[in-house]
Amino acid sequence: MSSSLVTPLSQFLLLPIGLLLLIAAGCILLHKRRSRAGWALTIAGIGSMLALSTPITAQRLVHTLEVYAPASPADLEQVQALVVLGGGIEQNQPEYAADALNGYTLERIRYAAFLYQRHDLPILVTGGSPLGGEAEAWVMKRELETLFNVPVRWLETGSNNTAQNAEFSRRILQQAGVDRIALVTHAWHMPRAKAAFERAGFTVVSAPTSFQTTAMPGVMKFVPQAHYLDMSNIALREWLGLWWYALRHRLGKSDES
Repeated sequence: MSSSLVTPLSQFLLLPIGLLLLIAAGCILLHKRRSRAGWALTIAGIGSMLALSTPITAQRLVHTLEVYAPASPADLEQVQALVVLGGGIEQNQPEYAADALNGYTLERIRYAAFLYQRHDLPILVTGGSPLGGEAEAWVMKRELETLFNVPVRWLETGSNNTAQNAEFSRRILQQAGVDRIALVTHAWHMPRAKAAFERAGFTVVSAPTSFQTTAMPGVMKFVPQAHYLDMSNIALREWLGLWWYALRHRLGKSDES
């Protein structure tokens, strides 16, 4: 299956479309007087939507992905460069009269700036323009240099997903003699990103950021909220991505054998 088909198809397995389709299927069966199956699907869809919207469920899902600890100073002394992954931009922001980084990417470059100030490592930013417009890497470079006064040495602007981030960054950094990198991305994204960059040939030190550390107090942890449905969706998307990358890697090995 081509990568161009993976993203739209995956949306039907993710939130909220996947559960809405489940509820819709239940309603259709109820309309056709298949009450047992119809009620089962409808209740499963609504129940799952409510459960995945609660802080306790969403945070536990995200914590299953936050398996890499923050980078230690000793680990960072062993690397040759920082690689910062794009996480999206907001296009045509009127207050800036330009594209701007979204919250995810801004959190990543903030941590990259923090690491640069302490370790003085050259930076590569990676991210293309999967939705059109300006490449993420150009916006990352602009905001790192203008907002944080941190220089960017290399840009990778052709990638549309994490696997391409790794592959295309390898081409650039291999020419510069860089094999050992510190990889900067969200803690929940690190398992998939680290695996992709190691498959591309890098020695990777994980430098995750934005851990989910704030637990909702008391009864509020059981109250559904839209933000936590989005958090559950992020976790499910990452697990789906991990499964897809592992499957593609196995199929690639089978083709080679």
